[in-house]
Amino acid sequence: MAKDDVNTLKVTAILLCGGRGERLRPFTDNLPKPLVPLEGQPLLGHLMLYLAAAGIRRFAVCVGYRAELIREFLRAHADPHWQVECIDSGEASMTDRIMDAAATVGEQALICYGDTLANVDVMRLRADHRAHGGLATVTVHPFRSPFGIVQSDESSRVSGFLEKPLLPYWINIGFLLCEKAALGYLRRGIDMPEFLDSLARDGVLFAYRHQGRHITVNTERDRETAEAQLITIMDSVRS
Repeated sequence: MAKDDVNTLKVTAILLCGGRGERLRPFTDNLPKPLVPLEGQPLLGHLMLYLAAAGIRRFAVCVGYRAELIREFLRAHADPHWQVECIDSGEASMTDRIMDAAATVGEQALICYGDTLANVDVMRLRADHRAHGGLATVTVHPFRSPFGIVQSDESSRVSGFLEKPLLPYWINIGFLLCEKAALGYLRRGIDMPEFLDSLARDGVLFAYRHQGRHITVNTERDRETAEAQLITIMDSVRS
């Protein structure tokens, strides 16, 4: 991943960090989900370091549940060269949080989920976004079945098994790069799929296909997987 491209200074990373993370209890009994530790450092810290390695220096951190702990973490650990603003929307939806953060956006916003890590090449994402000329580009990842698949013929004779195969579908993993004009599609009370659908209906939403690492930390098993794969995601920061 290319680093320190001066053009990324025009990008504000909007980090959605307001959820309760019920499935990660007991970690989230006292911690907001983005502060759940991976290899001794909160998930949010890894995400911000990864984006900073791509040259992003402006962050709008959308907080809600246990917001004071995220503010405390950022005061203690955010790089002094970063511009960081916390926006507290309480129990709001993702789209309302983005609307509340819109005033921090200059030319572009990179909207990321606060519970997701991926080694997305931000420079390539921006290049693809420029090339198609749309208002928004959502990063998608191949969908792997959570279950094994039974293969059988028309007579129901089983011919084999596939263990958790990749399926011919792509899932939204965030890293949504938006021109500021795209945020004009937001309306109070709509959800994220409605926001994306409205962009898609107007033909201004495109997809960036990421086939590298991707981890969403929803459960303790996800957290353990994330720790095991963290080094491959954070290689660009360490190099």
